[in-house]
Amino acid sequence: MVKVKTAILMLIFLATLIVFFAASPWDGAEKSPYSFEPREGVRAPESGVGDIGVELFTVYLFAFEVLALVLLAAMIAAIYVARKEIPK
Repeated sequence: MVKVKTAILMLIFLATLIVFFAASPWDGAEKSPYSFEPREGVRAPESGVGDIGVELFTVYLFAFEVLALVLLAAMIAAIYVARKEIPK
């Protein structure tokens, strides 16, 4: 019964994915209303993703590396806890 439910869920997901792909304007003829350029009279943002990246890899590099090690240790611990014991 679980395999049937999984198959139905997979088919629903696949159908939704196909509908979104079919509805997407792939030819580029349609101009998107969104733009990265500010409109006339609107101030440009003073910070962005690039500024965050520069801060992460310069000022906060040590904290970033420590966080990466903590997340790696948590992932290894989760794998160790979730593994099944093989009966002998």
